[in-house]
Amino acid sequence: MTSAQLWAAWGVWMVVAAVIVLVAAALLVTIWMTARSIGAHARRAVVALEGIRENTRVIWGLQTTNEVGGDLLATVRDIETKAAALVEVLQSHAAAGDRG
Repeated sequence: MTSAQLWAAWGVWMVVAAVIVLVAAALLVTIWMTARSIGAHARRAVVALEGIRENTRVIWGLQTTNEVGGDLLATVRDIETKAAALVEVLQSHAAAGDRG
Protein backbone atom coordinates (compact mmCIF):
# COMPACT_ATOMS: atom_id res chain seq x y z
CA MET A 1 0.00 0.00 0.00
CA THR A 2 1.40 3.32 -1.04
CA SER A 3 1.48 6.41 1.07
CA ALA A 4 -1.26 8.01 -1.04
CA GLN A 5 -3.50 4.98 -0.64
CA LEU A 6 -2.88 4.98 3.12
CA TRP A 7 -3.88 8.65 3.35
CA ALA A 8 -6.97 7.97 1.23
CA ALA A 9 -8.02 5.06 3.48
CA TRP A 10 -7.39 7.25 6.54
CA GLY A 11 -9.58 9.97 5.03
CA VAL A 12 -12.39 7.52 4.28
CA TRP A 13 -12.31 6.15 7.83
CA MET A 14 -12.30 9.69 9.25
CA VAL A 15 -15.42 10.47 7.19
CA VAL A 16 -17.04 7.25 8.43
CA ALA A 17 -16.11 8.14 12.03
CA ALA A 18 -17.47 11.68 11.59
CA VAL A 19 -20.76 10.30 10.23
CA ILE A 20 -21.02 7.89 13.18
CA VAL A 21 -20.35 10.72 15.63
CA LEU A 22 -22.95 12.93 13.93
CA VAL A 23 -25.56 10.15 13.97
CA ALA A 24 -24.86 9.46 17.65
CA ALA A 25 -25.10 13.17 18.45
CA ALA A 26 -28.38 13.41 16.54
CA LEU A 27 -29.75 10.43 18.47
CA LEU A 28 -28.67 11.93 21.78
CA VAL A 29 -30.29 15.27 20.93
CA THR A 30 -33.48 13.46 19.87
CA ILE A 31 -33.52 11.48 23.13
CA TRP A 32 -32.91 14.67 25.13
CA MET A 33 -35.73 16.52 23.36
CA THR A 34 -38.08 13.56 23.82
CA ALA A 35 -37.22 13.41 27.53
CA ARG A 36 -37.97 17.12 27.89
CA SER A 37 -41.30 16.64 26.12
CA ILE A 38 -42.18 13.72 28.40
CA GLY A 39 -41.26 15.86 31.42
CA ALA A 40 -43.51 18.69 30.21
CA HIS A 41 -46.40 16.26 29.66
CA ALA A 42 -45.83 14.78 33.11
CA ARG A 43 -45.96 18.24 34.71
CA ARG A 44 -49.24 19.00 32.89
CA ALA A 45 -50.62 15.63 34.00
CA VAL A 46 -49.73 16.37 37.63
CA VAL A 47 -51.47 19.74 37.44
CA ALA A 48 -54.54 18.09 35.91
CA LEU A 49 -54.55 15.40 38.58
CA GLU A 50 -54.36 17.99 41.34
CA GLY A 51 -57.33 19.78 39.78
CA ILE A 52 -59.28 16.52 39.59
CA ARG A 53 -58.44 15.76 43.22
CA GLU A 54 -59.67 19.19 44.30
CA ASN A 55 -62.86 18.85 42.25
CA THR A 56 -63.67 15.38 43.57
CA ARG A 57 -62.85 16.06 47.22
CA VAL A 58 -66.48 17.08 47.71
CA ILE A 59 -67.65 13.64 46.60
CA TRP A 60 -65.80 12.04 49.52
CA GLY A 61 -67.59 14.44 51.84
CA LEU A 62 -70.93 13.11 50.60
CA GLN A 63 -70.44 9.91 52.57
CA THR A 64 -70.20 11.90 55.79
CA THR A 65 -73.21 13.97 54.75
CA ASN A 66 -75.22 10.81 54.09
CA GLU A 67 -74.23 9.36 57.49
CA VAL A 68 -75.28 12.57 59.27
CA GLY A 69 -78.52 12.61 57.27
CA GLY A 70 -79.22 9.02 58.34
CA ASP A 71 -78.59 9.93 61.98
CA LEU A 72 -80.93 12.93 61.65
CA LEU A 73 -83.62 10.74 60.09
CA ALA A 74 -83.35 8.23 62.93
CA THR A 75 -83.60 11.05 65.48
CA VAL A 76 -86.64 12.56 63.75
CA ARG A 77 -88.36 9.15 63.64
CA ASP A 78 -87.63 8.69 67.35
CA ILE A 79 -89.08 12.14 68.11
CA GLU A 80 -92.11 11.32 65.96
CA THR A 81 -92.70 8.06 67.86
CA LYS A 82 -92.41 9.79 71.23
CA ALA A 83 -94.64 12.66 70.11
CA ALA A 84 -97.30 10.20 68.95
CA ALA A 85 -97.15 8.43 72.32
CA LEU A 86 -97.44 11.78 74.09
CA VAL A 87 -100.46 12.72 71.97
CA GLU A 88 -102.13 9.42 72.87
CA VAL A 89 -101.50 10.00 76.58
CA LEU A 90 -102.81 13.57 76.40
CA GLN A 91 -105.89 12.48 74.47
CA SER A 92 -106.62 9.69 76.95
CA HIS A 93 -106.26 12.13 79.86
CA ALA A 94 -108.49 14.64 78.08
CA ALA A 95 -111.08 11.96 77.42
CA ALA A 96 -110.91 10.80 81.03
CA GLY A 97 -111.34 14.40 82.19
CA ASP A 98 -114.41 14.86 80.01
CA ARG A 99 -116.01 11.71 81.57
CA GLY A 100 -115.31 12.61 85.16
